[in-house]
Amino acid sequence: MWVIVHLLTGMAIGAVVPGGLVLGVLAALLGHLVLDLVPHWDYTGTRSMLVWASLDVLAATVVTFAGYHYLGLSPKIVVCGIASAVPDLDVLNALLPYKQRTRWFPSHWSGFPHGKARPLPGIAIQVLLATVSIALVVRFG
Repeated sequence: MWVIVHLLTGMAIGAVVPGGLVLGVLAALLGHLVLDLVPHWDYTGTRSMLVWASLDVLAATVVTFAGYHYLGLSPKIVVCGIASAVPDLDVLNALLPYKQRTRWFPSHWSGFPHGKARPLPGIAIQVLLATVSIALVVRFG
């Protein structure tokens, strides 16, 4: 799942989960794990992975900044979004030219049933998740 999708779904979780920040962050981390089960397309296996990763992280950074500073999203929503996206830092070393890769987050471990899809349906699923997440943040944020 792309970083921007994890960010947006984490923000949605932060908007809809009652209670404080700790519960929201735990729910956002669980959301990351569940979303990695969903069939989706990851750019890490493509020749253009550095371009994709740069655009993905840039989009997540812009949305985080704009959401907080210009849209007035609550700190809980923003922190939950960041918490959901941060585990993907775990896979950044896949962009490096050497083989040794350490994974800390459970859904990134080699035995985890990580969802995979071809590009078109895999991107469509992520666009749908992002759209629903934005709608939830707008409605409940």
